[in-house]
Amino acid sequence: MTKYVGSTKDLIDWDSVIASIIPRSGDYNSVTSVVDRSESNWSDVPELLGSYHEIIDTWQKANYDLNNIEWWDYYPGQHFDVNIQNKFAEFVNAEPLRVFISEVMPGQCVPYHWDVEDHEEEWLQLGSLVRYVCFIDKQKFGHVLIIEQECFYNAEQHLVYEWDNYQDHHAGTNCGTDPYYLFHFLGRPRV
Repeated sequence: MTKYVGSTKDLIDWDSVIASIIPRSGDYNSVTSVVDRSESNWSDVPELLGSYHEIIDTWQKANYDLNNIEWWDYYPGQHFDVNIQNKFAEFVNAEPLRVFISEVMPGQCVPYHWDVEDHEEEWLQLGSLVRYVCFIDKQKFGHVLIIEQECFYNAEQHLVYEWDNYQDHHAGTNCGTDPYYLFHFLGRPRV
């Protein structure tokens, strides 16, 4: 189960952050692009490639239309102000390792999966990892996030939840009419 952490309402103006992102200017992700990128970058790391193929095999066995699986990722310092990441890190008292905003367009989904992290082993040598999600968009019809057995629908803007395990299976879908944005934070707890 996730744990409610609090609200960033008085800390971060998420409307301005979303408005500052140039739509579809980040990293485009689809089944094809993820496989192509992972096979070119990780040919010497078969376990990472195997993890991606395992996820995609799960989607194929479930008869997903792989063409409807796509999303965009936006990164601090590249697509939005790095100070947003830093403010959030202070809020959750953790050192940021992988931070991004995801965007799922209407009619698209990112089915059941876990996030394959290429630096995971390196990060784990430094200590435990924590993951948070912040609902940065105003409540909109059709925006759904599922983390293991929990479903978040019409989640209030600014709310932050800590995942039970950073490797939890999750999925997101947008059956509404507006893009769906979420802020993701993977980090190391500060002592």
